[in-house]
Amino acid sequence: MNILLADDDGALRKELSVFLSLNGHTVVQASDLGEALRGLQAGGIDAVLADLYLGAENGMDILAATKLPVIVISGMGRISDAVAALRAGAWDFLEKPVAPDRLLGLLRNLDRGLSAERGMEALRDGWLAEHAVCAKGSAFERALLQAREAARSPLSVLISGESGTGKDIVARYIHFCSPRSAAPFVAVNCAAIPHELAESLLFGSVRGAYTGAEGDRPGWFQAADGGTLFLDELGEIPQAVQAKLLRAAESGEIQRLGSSATERVNVRIVSATNGDLAGRRDPRSFREDLYWRLAQIAIEVPPLRERRGDIGLLANFFLARMKGGALGDPPGLDGEGIEWLSRRDWPGNVRELRAFVERAAWSADKRLLGKTDLAALDGLASRIKPAPGGAGVAPQSGKSGDTDFIDSIRDETGRVGLSLRQAKLRFEKAYIDRAMEISGGSVAKAARALGLLPNNLSRKLRGLGDPED
Repeated sequence: MNILLADDDGALRKELSVFLSLNGHTVVQASDLGEALRGLQAGGIDAVLADLYLGAENGMDILAATKLPVIVISGMGRISDAVAALRAGAWDFLEKPVAPDRLLGLLRNLDRGLSAERGMEALRDGWLAEHAVCAKGSAFERALLQAREAARSPLSVLISGESGTGKDIVARYIHFCSPRSAAPFVAVNCAAIPHELAESLLFGSVRGAYTGAEGDRPGWFQAADGGTLFLDELGEIPQAVQAKLLRAAESGEIQRLGSSATERVNVRIVSATNGDLAGRRDPRSFREDLYWRLAQIAIEVPPLRERRGDIGLLANFFLARMKGGALGDPPGLDGEGIEWLSRRDWPGNVRELRAFVERAAWSADKRLLGKTDLAALDGLASRIKPAPGGAGVAPQSGKSGDTDFIDSIRDETGRVGLSLRQAKLRFEKAYIDRAMEISGGSVAKAARALGLLPNNLSRKLRGLGDPED
C-alpha cells in the first residue's frame, strides 16, 4: 500500500517509515498539514496515517480534505479525541507509542477492504460498459457522476428526463454503486399499477383484506427490504396511496392492507419521472410534501439532442450488442452514416435510436451502411407528415402532399366518399406498398422495416385486397 504518513515528530516519522517499508509498504512523509495536503493532491495514496496534532495545526483537517481511509494517531490518548476522530470519519484511532502488531493488523484489514472495493469498482465499470456508453465530458456522463455521488448517501433520489433517455439505467447504477448493491433492486412501473390494487401491491395485504385474499401477501416494499425500490413514472402513482407512501419514505413504517399493525422496512426509494412534477405540485394530483421527500437529490438525464456527440458511440454500441445473435455479424456504419444519425432529431431519444439502428441492421444487404441507406429506411417514417391542423396524415403512394390523401377519399361531389374503415385500409395498403417498393419487393426486408413478422406481412398483403370492398 502507498501510505501518507503525517507527523511533526521527525524521529517517530522516520521510525514508522522504516518499519512500514520493511513490511512491504511505500511511505510518503509529511511534517505539517500543508505538506500532507500537497501529498494528497499529488495522488497515488491508498491510506493516510496522521497525527492528531501537527504542531500548531489540527491533523483532523486532513479528514475534510480526502475521502481516503485515515488512521489517526495521538500521544494524548483521550477517549474524547478518539470519539471525535471517528465521528469525523477516521477509519480508526491509535495511541502513541504505536503498537507495531496493532498497526500492521489494521493495515492488513484496510488492504483487504480496499482490494474488495477495487473488485466491486471493476464490476461496476463492467456493468456500466454493458448497459451505457457516452463520450468523455458529455451531459450523460455528468448525470452518471451525479448518480455515483448520490449512491454514497441514503437519501431519496428523483431522476427526471424525457422518455427513452435512460433513467432506468441511472437508477440501477445508483443501486449498484451503493452499499445496498447486494440487496434487492425492485423496479415498479407506477403507470401500470391498477388504482384499486395500488395499496396492496405497494405495502402488502393480509388474509381477508379483500375478496380472494386467502393469505398474507408481501408488497413491493417488503420485497425491496434492505435494498432499493425504484418507482418509475412517479407522477402516475395513485393519489389515494400518496399519504402512505410519504409515511413509508419518512419513517420506514408501512401498514399492510387490512391490518392495523405497522411494520418497519429498510428501503431506499429512487424515483423517475418524464414530467415536471415540480411545476405541477397540486394536492389533487401530486402532494407537494411527497415531492420534497422523494426529491432530496435531483438528477436530470439529458435528451439525446443535448448529447449528439454520443449518438455515433451509441449506434455502434447497439450494433456490437447484436453480434453473435440471430443476425450473426451485423453491418457497420461509415462516417457519413454516423454523421447522418448525429444530425437527425430523435424525439424518442436513445430508445428510438436503438430501434432504428436494429431495424437498419436487419434490413441491410451490405456490410457498411451509409447516409443513403439510413435515409431510405428513415423515409418510411418521414412520409407520415403533420397536417396543417396538427394531425398526422400519410400521403397515398405516388402522391406527396398532405391534401393529396384527403382528396383521394373524397367523392366527385367533394364529400367524404369512404367510411373510416375503408380510409384506414387504404392508408395501410398504400403504406405497405411503399415499404415493399423501398425494400425492392422483399417481404422479409419490408417486414423488418415495418416491425412485423414476414408471415404476418404476407397475410396482410393477401388480405388487404381492394380497400373499397
